[in-house]
Amino acid sequence: MANHFMLRWIQRYADRQRALGLKRCDDWIGQAVAELAPECLVDVGCGDGDFLFRYLKKVPREFHGVEGMASRQAKAEKLGIKVVGCDLNGRWPFEDGKFDVVFSSQVIEHLHNTRMFVEEAYRVLKRGGTAVIASENLSSLLNCFALCLGFTPFSLMQVCGRYLGNPLGLHDQEPFPEVVPMDLPAYSGITGHVRVMTVRQAKELFVATGFETDARSVSILPLPDAVSRMLEGAGVRNRGHFLVVKARKP
Repeated sequence: MANHFMLRWIQRYADRQRALGLKRCDDWIGQAVAELAPECLVDVGCGDGDFLFRYLKKVPREFHGVEGMASRQAKAEKLGIKVVGCDLNGRWPFEDGKFDVVFSSQVIEHLHNTRMFVEEAYRVLKRGGTAVIASENLSSLLNCFALCLGFTPFSLMQVCGRYLGNPLGLHDQEPFPEVVPMDLPAYSGITGHVRVMTVRQAKELFVATGFETDARSVSILPLPDAVSRMLEGAGVRNRGHFLVVKARKP
């Protein structure tokens, strides 16, 4: 019983630190987009559309979004976002060189065709345009710790509608909502993490596509956020739990 309570305390502590780290990740990418002041923007996986409005100082002249869930799509449209639904493992329904900024947060890890996603981001950007992408980092301290114990990395626990493979995970063995039927092609892209990249791998993929790329990580979990900030400031760039990429099309 004591071991159970200790495990739950550790899980809740780690979850609090994760929330702080995710907020810093959100601030990093949101502020990166705001500084670019895009006139034509697409939010790939926009959800209900409100995220970037927390950071943008000026609403883009054209604000597009990609979202597969009808309920979220409707909310985003009420904010003035032009939303389409498509399979992000394939071609995007936008013309070449349309956008100043391609933004996407916590989406790329859900896709099996990662290369197509990056190539499509490159295609739809104008020359000099920028992709700002956030995901999770496979080589984070927390994921490496799980592997050393023989457990599934935390970032890959979501599989086929359940959290599996890591008894240290706060939601181990629990289901999560399935918003599309299992036999639809979009299923794998919504109900699990398919491919989680390391910082180095992400940078090499974006560079190979033609981008000038800065890739780093944020929040070295399960360390306290203050300690993580100090280590990141000291140059520890590849052990944070959240992956952030800022990639410019020359």
